[in-house]
Amino acid sequence: AQGRGRTVYIIQTNAAGDNSHVIDPITNKVVATIEGTEVPHGVAAAPDGKAVYITNESNHSLDVVDPKTWKVTKQIHLSGRPNNVMVSKDNKKVYVGIAQAPGAVDVIDAVALTNAKSVKVDGSVHNVYVTPDGKYAVSGSVQTGVISV
Repeated sequence: AQGRGRTVYIIQTNAAGDNSHVIDPITNKVVATIEGTEVPHGVAAAPDGKAVYITNESNHSLDVVDPKTWKVTKQIHLSGRPNNVMVSKDNKKVYVGIAQAPGAVDVIDAVALTNAKSVKVDGSVHNVYVTPDGKYAVSGSVQTGVISV
C-alpha cells in the first residue's frame, strides 16, 4: 500500500512474547518480524517514517527500530514499566506512558535517542496523547481518575 509515497504496514506487538509482526495490509501477510522486544506493548511510527518505537515492558525500555531492516537499533532506558507511546509531529520527541507506580510520562529526545526527562503524574499511565499543535502531552490514569497535561 502506498501512502504519500511511503509503504504502509501494520505492526502487531505480541505482548505475551518477544517479537512483533510487520503485516502488509494489502496481502494480509507477515512480511517481517521484529525480534528482541521482550513483552512489547505500545508501538508508534515516526511521522517521517524513519523510525518505529516499541515499548519493551520487560526491559523498561523504548526500543528504536529501523524500518528498512526491521532491527532494533537502540534501547532507551525508561523510568519504569511502559505502556503506550506517541511521537510528536515534528519527529523530535517521543512520549512514553509509564504504568509502574507512581506513574510518569517519559520524554525521549528522538534526535539524540536519550531519555530527556521523566515527568511525574498522579497515577500510572496507559496512554499518552500529544495535542495537534505539539504544545501539550496529555496522559490519564485509570487508577486515580486524573488527567495530567
